[in-house]
Amino acid sequence: MKNGFTLIELLVVLVIISLVSAFVAPRFISPMGNLQLKTASKKIAGAMRYSRSLAVAEKQARVCVFDFDIQQLSIFAGIMPDNGDAAAEGSGTPPEIRYDLPEKVFLKKAMTGDAVFENGKFRVIFFANGSASGGEIVLTNDRDRSATIRIDFITGMVSLPAAEAAG
Repeated sequence: MKNGFTLIELLVVLVIISLVSAFVAPRFISPMGNLQLKTASKKIAGAMRYSRSLAVAEKQARVCVFDFDIQQLSIFAGIMPDNGDAAAEGSGTPPEIRYDLPEKVFLKKAMTGDAVFENGKFRVIFFANGSASGGEIVLTNDRDRSATIRIDFITGMVSLPAAEAAG
């Protein structure tokens, strides 16, 4: 009696494995697309929380500049002019933190009060007393999923409400 498997038995097993993986793989791959969005929103929220902490600890305001044109967050010490970031204004001051959004994650819009920004630059200022200028930043990905980052203007606290599907 021979020990081992026949070619037919091996082929049947390979067909079964490929069929199972064809049904299971999309369930694992789909959430991976949203992972970049979640990671980007957590990194931005973390950078903003750090900025608030620095503003309070060093008694110097921090400004977070969201640039819709280049999909980037830059954080600077001190309050800058309304028309741009410190480096662009020729002051030569580099940002303390710079974060480029991942390839398939985009700044969709930012809101403060009644103003809505969908292009240009949006600023959030963290003051030395812990408060902030407040607002909301909405990130989106290529699958039309979105994540919102909220900044409370009284406490300066940065929060990440549950991700929502764009409708």
